[in-house]
Amino acid sequence: MSAARPPVFVFSDLDNTLFSSARKRAPGEDAQPAALLRNGDVVSYSNGRQRALLDWLARDARLVPVTARSVEAYRRVLLSFSGPAIVGFGGVLLDADGQEDAEWAAHMAQVLGPAAPLLEETCQLLQAAIDARGLNAWARVMHEGGLAQYVVAKHREHDADALRQLGDEVLGPWLAAHAGFRSHQNANNLALLPPGLDKSAALAFLLSRLRSVHGEIVSIGFGDSYSDADFMALCDYGMTPGGTQLGHRLAGQKERTHAG
Repeated sequence: MSAARPPVFVFSDLDNTLFSSARKRAPGEDAQPAALLRNGDVVSYSNGRQRALLDWLARDARLVPVTARSVEAYRRVLLSFSGPAIVGFGGVLLDADGQEDAEWAAHMAQVLGPAAPLLEETCQLLQAAIDARGLNAWARVMHEGGLAQYVVAKHREHDADALRQLGDEVLGPWLAAHAGFRSHQNANNLALLPPGLDKSAALAFLLSRLRSVHGEIVSIGFGDSYSDADFMALCDYGMTPGGTQLGHRLAGQKERTHAG
């Protein structure tokens, strides 16, 4: 008698992987709402190919979101997930009931606590540079459960090149003097991440727990961004959508950015 087949887990990013913003919709595309803004307006849509992929995964695998979205933004996603979720760049682990995992929360409180003053300092530095340059942009420190997690800056007119220049000229020198911190940009999101805040760290923790329950598993990492590559590398297999930041790199193409 053959051994039972190990369960398949797909650890997937959300934005630009399972759905995309309204700005990236192709004309005439068969789009359905996938995520909402705070005011209830639809901000993201899934197309027919993405929904076919989701249907396939729902039949043959267990899908676990691994997203930079905050807990609040994750709860505005209209897709249904039945298991755990990694959110906030790995700062929060939610269980199948949507409750924060206490063990991981205690670990992150110890890891992130010392970084809070530096995150506030850098946010002020970014905002001062934004104001001095007259950019139509903003910077803020993102919190979960009262704990400072990371800094994010966005341009209201989606000028990714202006954000990239901001990152190079403002964050670059700051990072050179602060070991362990790192910056990441994907389109209109520029983030400063402190040491220990990482999707891959949260996934390593979750993988250990899943293997303690299920024994051998098959793991697949799915993502679109450079920030997804590390967590995908922990998995048995990896896949990325074409036409995305990571997809362009794998194809040897330069990332495409534009304003507007």
